[in-house]
Amino acid sequence: MFYLGVDIGKLHHAAGLIDPHGKTIAVLPSFAATAHGFSQLAAFLQQHAPDTADLRIGMEATGPYWISLAQWLTARGFQPVVFNPLKVSSLRNYGVRGSKTDRIDAVLIAQALRWEAPRPCSVSGSTNAAELRCLTRLRFHLAKERARVTLRVGSFLSMVFPEFSSLFPKLASPSALAILQAAPSPAQVIALGEERLGEILRSASRGKLGIPRAQQLVALAKTSVGTTSSALTQALELLLAQIQLLCEQIHTLDEQIARLYESANVPLESLPGNGPVLAATCYSEIGSLDRFANASQIVAFSGIDPKLRQSGTFVGQVRMSKRGSPYLRRAIYLACQTAVRIDPYFQAIYQRQLQRGKPKRKALGAVMNRFIHVLYAVWRDNRAYSPLTPA
Repeated sequence: MFYLGVDIGKLHHAAGLIDPHGKTIAVLPSFAATAHGFSQLAAFLQQHAPDTADLRIGMEATGPYWISLAQWLTARGFQPVVFNPLKVSSLRNYGVRGSKTDRIDAVLIAQALRWEAPRPCSVSGSTNAAELRCLTRLRFHLAKERARVTLRVGSFLSMVFPEFSSLFPKLASPSALAILQAAPSPAQVIALGEERLGEILRSASRGKLGIPRAQQLVALAKTSVGTTSSALTQALELLLAQIQLLCEQIHTLDEQIARLYESANVPLESLPGNGPVLAATCYSEIGSLDRFANASQIVAFSGIDPKLRQSGTFVGQVRMSKRGSPYLRRAIYLACQTAVRIDPYFQAIYQRQLQRGKPKRKALGAVMNRFIHVLYAVWRDNRAYSPLTPA
């Protein structure tokens, strides 16, 4: 059996071929991520490994750049193995010098393929997960940007209409944003009138707010001490338009994420606190259960595993390693915040940790650890979560 390792780059890849004993046979130092480059790889294989039945291929999952090559190889009868970049990074430290070049990494990937003999991945499933990963990560950054712009809106609003926050303490709420987009200054609030403001509030709050809140808002606008600067009001209007655009983009992403996740046919959304977006994030970041032997490996991949620093007589605090995917870790964190409130099983784990004197942060960390074990079982058995009996 011969082993080909491919180091993935954005525009160019590198390939290294080794024999069954780990000796390097040949290296293709650079080939473009284009049809011409892939033809170069085919010629390289034809020259050095003509018997494709005795060839295994592995590559590094660098961003989305590996997908086109994996699909090209699959179409030609190969079953490529996709490695986590952390794996390749750890192998690089095997040598004393810790040198890094594309050629070295390609050979290291081939060696890992020879040592571990991992199972090949399903490229179609990996492609679906990779597409979802791009969308869920983009959604995360758009939501983060929306929060940042909302903070800036609050800063300008404290100058233009400082009394507004007494009625709407959460500027990101639909009701607050609807009012601000219609009338961001006291003068515009007064001009709009109580009846129109009440209609906007009823629609945005789904009937929870109406004329009484509109009357309070108009009363505050009439006695407001905010500046009447047209420049500040215009700046506020531009920021609110930016928030509106971000909200629309996030909504579009949510619809596309839901469609892609539904095609994955994995019941992770049945877990408590795991809505469609969080479930899609978990699925896309994990990619495939074939990459993990057990749930503990997913715990480590998400960076939730405990890390202890100890040397001689010094013993540090046990903390989360936070080495893995920050997107997966955040999704698990958000799901568990809800799970400890609505699910008796996870609530019992949380309360038990608190009774042992653990701070809330560490107690939630224990819940996150257990949540991943349950997620692993749900995915492995392809069976929706059913409430567990508290231990």
